[in-house]
Amino acid sequence: MQLLSVARASGVIVNRTKLAKLLYLADFEAVDLGWAPGSGVEWRWRHYGPYSDALRDIEADLELAGIVKRVDTANFYGTLEVRLTLTGETPQVEIDERFAEIVERIVSEKGRLSATQLKDLTYQTPPMVAAQKLGHREVRLDLAGGSPIPDLEPGLERLRAIALTLPPLDDEVGAVDEMATDMDSLQGLRRETTGEMLDGD
Repeated sequence: MQLLSVARASGVIVNRTKLAKLLYLADFEAVDLGWAPGSGVEWRWRHYGPYSDALRDIEADLELAGIVKRVDTANFYGTLEVRLTLTGETPQVEIDERFAEIVERIVSEKGRLSATQLKDLTYQTPPMVAAQKLGHREVRLDLAGGSPIPDLEPGLERLRAIALTLPPLDDEVGAVDEMATDMDSLQGLRRETTGEMLDGD
């Protein structure tokens, strides 16, 4: 909503692709400055560069609430383009002040670029460069510029399926009680060690 609000105030037309790329660039700049990304979405390398499926869900929720209006139109080349605008006054939302400034700067500096130009720009960022070197689309992008984050979900699904076929584990009788007794016996040492660490500062 912040990005759409700034775009409206600046007279910048925003379609779905532009919104995603501008928001990605804002997140990337925030991380580059040592802050947390402000959008809260997970970025992946998709057909047209960085994208997050969460954006469609957020768009649908905002449209349902009557906050965002979606207009299907044709662009200069006759291709379908989905434009997004705020319907009225921007609702009050909490947004990190620093991230709000980054969004304003990104929209001001890059908002008038075409969706294609923005896509090309995102492909030059370190997370996208690293993903392209790996050569696999759909990888999660590490905005800090490291290698793409491996997607663990398929492996976890396989492990869950295997776990369901295994018999339940038998606990050794009395093992939990023994562990609780050991932990109680170390309580004084833990307290003393913690006190020394705190006093050492």
